[in-house]
Amino acid sequence: MSTVLIYYWQVISKERIQELIELGNENRNLDYKCAFSWSDANNDEKCEITKDVLAFANTRDGGVILIGVDDKSGALEGLTEEQALSFDQTKFNNFVQKYTDPRHTANVHRIEIGEKRLVVIDIPEFSEIPILCARDANSSVDSRRMILRKAALYKRTDRATSQVIEDAQEMRELLNRGLLRRQDELLKAFKQIIQPSEYNRPTEPGEEFKDEFQEAENYFSEFPGLTGEVTHWTLEMRPGTYIPSRMQSAAEIQSLVQQSAINLRGWTFPYAGRVGAARWANFDGGSQSVDEDRVRSPEALRVYKSGLVVWRSGAWEDHWKAFANDKVTSFIGLIYATTEWLLFARRFFESFLTVDESVHLIVKASGVRGRRLISTDPTVLLYGDLQTVVPCFKIEETATISDLRADPEAIARKIVRRIFELYNWNDPNEQMLVSLQQKFIQRQF
Repeated sequence: MSTVLIYYWQVISKERIQELIELGNENRNLDYKCAFSWSDANNDEKCEITKDVLAFANTRDGGVILIGVDDKSGALEGLTEEQALSFDQTKFNNFVQKYTDPRHTANVHRIEIGEKRLVVIDIPEFSEIPILCARDANSSVDSRRMILRKAALYKRTDRATSQVIEDAQEMRELLNRGLLRRQDELLKAFKQIIQPSEYNRPTEPGEEFKDEFQEAENYFSEFPGLTGEVTHWTLEMRPGTYIPSRMQSAAEIQSLVQQSAINLRGWTFPYAGRVGAARWANFDGGSQSVDEDRVRSPEALRVYKSGLVVWRSGAWEDHWKAFANDKVTSFIGLIYATTEWLLFARRFFESFLTVDESVHLIVKASGVRGRRLISTDPTVLLYGDLQTVVPCFKIEETATISDLRADPEAIARKIVRRIFELYNWNDPNEQMLVSLQQKFIQRQF
């Protein structure tokens, strides 16, 4: 039977918002606000929201503000119809853009969850250069209190606050991120000219890494949800050459993982390695972390001083009530996850490898025999008997740092296509894959 795909797009899905509410606490990329009306808000209140927008714009992967969620308890309280309607995207951005240089646009959505209304303000990360505050804003209640400071760069902290960047090292890191973004655009254009779709072919893992791979496997075997016939995914990433001490300490490893983390869904990838992870533990060759209590699936991470990263997670579909009794795999979830993996790889490895060095990636799936590809978005229909007949599989890909920086999305699509083939989907539309990736990266899912 041929596969037919029909798709229509919501700008932002209710499912994603429900997941952000279920987190129950704010973080670097997520903020809750109690119910209020934008039209009735005074200038001080609007400037406080603007400060959050400025901070999210300069934070990796941007951020989301949920209005109508109690910022103390994380409970969904909802807005009145009048309060929800007061948040007009044009009016909101007209106010905010008086304070953003260059102009920065937030996406404003009104959504109903159950019988409760809320407003979602989605702020993308800056596209080319960091966003400065364009003018001062003093409190109208206490003129001595400055809410916004002209020429200041704001950031989100790990404690979910918005603050001016005062530290010189943080300032250099932010400016360097802007420089890397411009360089990446040039690299992408250059690669498209000289080799539009050519990436290095896979090579066998170096013998030197095998002991570390085995140690990671032994570590994962301690957790029932990450071994045996239970469905689980493994991602292995390593430099092309083995140097046992590319990183000098466990503290350096943990810091680099956290700096490289991807937060496009409201939680980080890798989740087990997030800031504040309770179960980071050091071993002789590196550092490891696990989160067995994660709502959606257990997850573990092991990172070596050699630069080897080994991550494993259960299938999140098996931990959702709607799919608990089915053997299914979300094809959209696979696209999102694979894109996350490659974006993380770019951030992680570009920090200590040169542009001509290579990164070897291996994606493994176990316990997948008989799992069907499905769509978890009601607006996207997927037809056909798309299931895998193999119990496990392994996909390998090698790319230089130059390739990763130029177009990590293209490498992710290449891996996704090979995964879909093992689910007997041979002809996914390339434009559809690109569209899904871009909506994910732009947080419009």
